[in-house]
Amino acid sequence: MAEPLNHSTNAPIVEPIDERILAEAAAWLAQLQDGPLPPAEQARLAAWRQQSPQHQRAWQRAERLLGQLNALPAPLAGPALHASAQASLQASRRASLARIAKGTALALLIAPGAWLLWQRQPWQHWRHWMDADYAALPGQSLDLQLDDGSQLSLHAGSQLDVRYSRRQRLLHLRQGELYVHTAADSAQPPRPFIVSTAHGRMQALGTRFAVRQLDGRDGRDGRNNGSDGGNDGGSTLLAVYEGAVRIEPADAPSAAHRTLRAGQQARFTREAIAPASAAREADTAWRQGLLIADAMPLPDWAAALARHSGRPIRVLPAAQALRISGTFPLRDPDRALRMLAATLRLRIRQRGQGEGAVVEIG
Repeated sequence: MAEPLNHSTNAPIVEPIDERILAEAAAWLAQLQDGPLPPAEQARLAAWRQQSPQHQRAWQRAERLLGQLNALPAPLAGPALHASAQASLQASRRASLARIAKGTALALLIAPGAWLLWQRQPWQHWRHWMDADYAALPGQSLDLQLDDGSQLSLHAGSQLDVRYSRRQRLLHLRQGELYVHTAADSAQPPRPFIVSTAHGRMQALGTRFAVRQLDGRDGRDGRNNGSDGGNDGGSTLLAVYEGAVRIEPADAPSAAHRTLRAGQQARFTREAIAPASAAREADTAWRQGLLIADAMPLPDWAAALARHSGRPIRVLPAAQALRISGTFPLRDPDRALRMLAATLRLRIRQRGQGEGAVVEIG
């Protein structure tokens, strides 16, 4: 069972933030982004923040999202915030504050012209963004240093919970990709460092590694050379660059657990672990804003670039079997597409405008 959030060795256990408080924080965030608050509203916000430790933590989380949102290009961030304010005003006439803020939070994170899977399932996914301890918005990565000195990088579109307690250091990757450089624990006895996903747990043994959670549609990963014999429930890909990491699939007996050493990677489901293959340090180049491909299937390349683009990228059937090699700029998706077109002599075209825009490669 996951333990309550706690970033410090000796701090008291911290309860999860109430959903209504998160909703209120989202509503305040939308108001701030729509323009400066009048003095009376500033006083109300200050009073709201001081109501409880949960209110303070919710606002800290909102400010983190605000910082990432402000870093987005204006064509993406501005319309999103304007839409969020308008949606809130209209909804206030017929809905509760919680429902207003659900729409607000969604609009903060999904801008017109910025494609996300969650546009198809908005209600189910807004809370994951507001409720996660750390979230890297699409098109961005996020670097963190935890209280114990461990260093983390979250890939674009990733969500992470940090649950440190007196017994363990636990990170839960809700979705996306995480790079970890662990630090020695000063607590005595030292607490184990564990990363969990929907498919199981990984215990670090003094190490540097990356974890990527794949959904059922992302089963073909250009960085994986093994077969997991898995199912449509997705899988997790672990790559170890220093030290070792022990994999414990959620529904597998302890005899099936396995330790990967530096230079190895493997994919696992809740039931099984695939054979190990060679890990590539180049696969972490997203931390420097680069996509390094080595005979990568074109659909995998397109999926990786789409996480940093404001549009979905679709590979047409005639180009599905192509593979691509080279180094591409993730922070400039249009340039990356032009480089692809020149390398493989492909045609790149956009169909539709605004939210419905789709880039086709073929």
